[in-house]
This record gives sequence, C-alpha cells and structure tokens, in this order.
Amino acid sequence: MKFTSYMYMRKLLLLSVLIYFSVLSFGQGTKKKFTRDFYFDYASYELDSLELIKANKFVSVLNRFDFVIIEVIGHTDSDGSSKANMALSKKRIETITQLLGNEERDSLFKVSPKGENEPLVPNTDSTKHKNRRVTVIAHYSGKKGAKKKVIKQEVIAVNEPEIATSTEVKIKKEDLVSGKTIDLPMVQFYGGTDMFLPGSEDVLRDIVPLLKANPELKIEIAGHICCGNDMNLSIARAFKVFDFLVSQGVSRKMLRYEGYNNTQPKYGNIMDIRNRRVELRVL
Repeated sequence: MKFTSYMYMRKLLLLSVLIYFSVLSFGQGTKKKFTRDFYFDYASYELDSLELIKANKFVSVLNRFDFVIIEVIGHTDSDGSSKANMALSKKRIETITQLLGNEERDSLFKVSPKGENEPLVPNTDSTKHKNRRVTVIAHYSGKKGAKKKVIKQEVIAVNEPEIATSTEVKIKKEDLVSGKTIDLPMVQFYGGTDMFLPGSEDVLRDIVPLLKANPELKIEIAGHICCGNDMNLSIARAFKVFDFLVSQGVSRKMLRYEGYNNTQPKYGNIMDIRNRRVELRVL
C-alpha cells in the first residue's frame, strides 16, 4: 500500500514538472520581438552608409507591426572617461530613435544608456569595435494588417500613372550655382516606400558625369513626401538617391541628404502625389 502511494506521488510530481516546463517553453516560444544591433565608428554617434541602409530596412519592418515597447540600449568601448562614454551612448541612442521613430512609436521607446558598462566582448584592439553599438529590442503584439493593405492599395492606385515615361534630363554646369534648386521630376517612388519607380535610376545615371566633373560643389539631396506625415520616409528617399549616386562614383564629400517630411509642398496641397519627390540643392 505504501509502495502504491509512493508511486502515485512520484507520478504526480513528475507530471507537475512536465506541465511546468511545457508552460515555460510555450511562454518563451510565443515571445514576439525583433532584435537589431547598429554599429558606430570610433567616438562617433552617426551611422555610416551601410548601417543607415540597415536602419532604413528595419523601419520598413517596424511599419508593418504593432509594438508594445521598444528597448533602445546604447553602448561604447572603454576608451575615454566613463562620463564621456555615457554621454556618447546617449547620443547614439538619440541617433537611432530619430531614425526609427514616428508619431506612433516615439512614446514606446525605453532608452538605456550603458556607456562602457556591460560590454559584449572584451575591449581589446581586435574586438572592441563590437561594443560601439546600439541594440534595439522591439516587442510587438501582431501585424498591422489594415495599414499594410492601405499602403498596398496606394501603390496599385498610383503605379501606372507615376511610371517615368522619359528619362531625359537637362542639367548643365551653368545650373550648378549656389542657391539653385534642381528639380528631378522623373525620379519617383512607389507610394509609402523609398523604392524607385522604373526609370528613376536612369535619370540619376545621366547626371553622374556632371557631378563627378565638379567635385568641389556641395549639394544637398532634399527628400519630400505627400499624402501623410512621415519624416523618416522623406529621409529614406533622400538617402536612397545619395546612396545611388555614391555607388556610381560620386564623392560622398560633396553630398549630404536631408528629409523635409511634408513641410515643403511644391504642387498645390500636400495630397498632390507630385510632392513625392527629391531635389538637388546647390549649397
């Protein structure tokens, strides 16, 4: 009788343990989050072009989900004073939140500057570059089905009328004078994205020789949007042109890019799709 009771209790205990670990495993398996690391150069709080591309792609992912909280954790290597490193980690966090944020997400950021504390790897000459980073952990509850559908419909609705039908561009050296704004009406984007419409890259290729022949110039690439309020998208469109020109051999030292959201409509009200544009401004 005692043996039977002992076996029963043992089975009950074993079953309880199995249930506990099953629930624990299920809870861990249903956690929904994206984790990204963004890396910085020595003593810098600005992202290079490759990290900017990664950040812009991450924004396109974030736009498709509903988030609960977004942790942004800043780190540095151990060079310099701990006070300076803490300040640098805060600036790196600010860079990332400005790139990833919008009206909806800004209130969800939980920032944690760590400075040189909690290094990922030893701060040796060969590995400490990995500690110059910001880690983003974005916890989400699900996809934004409705928002995604709206963007998709916008692309379908404006796709055909917006396709560049001509890639002719008439820019002369005489146009490259300080204060001059150069329109690029045939450089166009799919609605809600920084993706070029067909023909846009051909237009930009045509102006590459002129820019390469005048490397002393300073030119701002100005990005604009229509039909909404999204600073990050205007920056992403300007960066798209910047990155393409650099990839074609134009000196990055002569270029800078800036986003202006919907604050500078050129065609009527901000809902005019022609305001979805990029301009070159000779500084």
